[in-house]
Formats: sequence, C-alpha cells, structure tokens
Amino acid sequence: MRDKINIFYIILGIGIGIIVTSLIFTLKPKIKYVDYSDDEIIKKAKELGMVSVKEKIELNEEKDKRETDEKEDTKEEIILFRVENDDTLTSVADRLLKKGLIANKEDFIQFAKYKEADKKLRTGDYKLEKNSSYNEIIKILIKSE
Repeated sequence: MRDKINIFYIILGIGIGIIVTSLIFTLKPKIKYVDYSDDEIIKKAKELGMVSVKEKIELNEEKDKRETDEKEDTKEEIILFRVENDDTLTSVADRLLKKGLIANKEDFIQFAKYKEADKKLRTGDYKLEKNSSYNEIIKILIKSE
C-alpha cells in the first residue's frame, strides 16, 4: 500500500513539474530572434550550396552556349520526336529523357516553366538534335508552323 502511495506522489510530482516548466517557457521563452537582411540570407544559402533559380538558369544558358559552340564543330544525331495533343510538360520531359535528348527531367521542367513554355507546347513531329540545349528544344517545341 505504501508503494502505491509513493508511486502516486512520484507521478504527481513529475506531472506538476511538466506543467510548471510548460508555463515558464510559455510565459517567458528564451528564443533569440535574429532579423537577417536579404543579402545575409543569400550568403548563408550559398554557404550551404544552394543556388537561386536565376543563377541556375544563367549557368544552364552559359553551358548551352558552350555546347552550341562545340556542336558547330561536330555533326549531331537527329532524333524524331512527337508531341501528342494530350501531352503535358511532364510527359514530354519523360519521353525526352528516355530518348536521351535531355540529361535531367526536373531541370528541364523548371527551365520550361521559367520560360513560360509549359502551356505553349505545340502538337506535331519535330526533328531534334541529340545534344540540343534546353533552350533550343523549347524553342522548337513551342514554335508554331
């Protein structure tokens, strides 16, 4: 009987301790809020290896320019590609990836959305070069004939 009373008081003490601690931290939290400027946030993000969409697109465009210069020297393989009436940007990107026309599906989708090409895809048959840049592929797929 005495053991039951001791257990009761132990549980009661723990419960009261939890409640008191909760009240103390609710009424007077020890949280340090720091206001960061946009430049500081960007600096911290870069330290963590993050890049903005614009930087990534600029890097892709630079890469596209280099690839275009390299392509002028070599003859590229041409692949026939069809866009159906009910195709979405995701389904087009899947098929482009399977045919080896793009290296990364997510990057292509993000780039196409940035260029606002996701709603401008035209149905039809297209001839695409094997190592075309994302920009070149999008220009071809949204061109109206």
